[in-house]
Amino acid sequence: MIEEQKRTIVRNIRRLLKENNMTQSELADKIEIAKSTMSDYMNYRAKPSSGVLEKMSLVFGVSKSDIDTTYKDLAVELIDGELKYVTKHQPVSFVSENNNNNKIRIIGKIAAGTPIEAIEDIVDEVYPAYNVPNSSDIFGLLVHGESMNKIVPSGNYAILRKQSEVENGDIAAVIVNGNYATLKRVYKFTDLIVLEPCSYDESYSDQKYTKENCDDIKIIGKYLYSVSPIMQ
Repeated sequence: MIEEQKRTIVRNIRRLLKENNMTQSELADKIEIAKSTMSDYMNYRAKPSSGVLEKMSLVFGVSKSDIDTTYKDLAVELIDGELKYVTKHQPVSFVSENNNNNKIRIIGKIAAGTPIEAIEDIVDEVYPAYNVPNSSDIFGLLVHGESMNKIVPSGNYAILRKQSEVENGDIAAVIVNGNYATLKRVYKFTDLIVLEPCSYDESYSDQKYTKENCDDIKIIGKYLYSVSPIMQ
């Protein structure tokens, strides 16, 4: 089971590295581990700890279970006097498409000062990909432009959880100086906030904001996943 878990983790790390145009060395630097340790992970000599997986998930803007997809399927049982990993056999919980209350509202534009619940610029409604707690806090944003096309192509929907704080490296919807919400990877420092694009177009650069050039910056939601309107 552990060897299967290692293979699953490595397969997903490789996929995420490719999607983010990132090397193993760059990932090692970002999560502050030795390059030799990363090599051990990628060659199945060691398995990343839960803490390392958490750091990777922050870098990639995904959940920990997106990297270790066996995470929710493992349990420990006492077998013949020894603790062993076993696979849990539980039915997958799907959202009923007959309940319109489950639908996520896709918003065309969000401006500063407008509560999400009160916005009338609703361009679509979609069903969630999976059950999530506090589903009333989930909303969608129609993405315009190519600045995040490695993550969400223009014209697709970014699904977000409403929250005003995120961790460094998270992707979030942000309103800057009262303009419409923009989707970017967020890094916060003492006197600086950096909004980083994730684009195949290298003309997009980091947006850096300080008290000198920014009157107000507001995070309104953390990115969860994207949806293509064609698939609805």
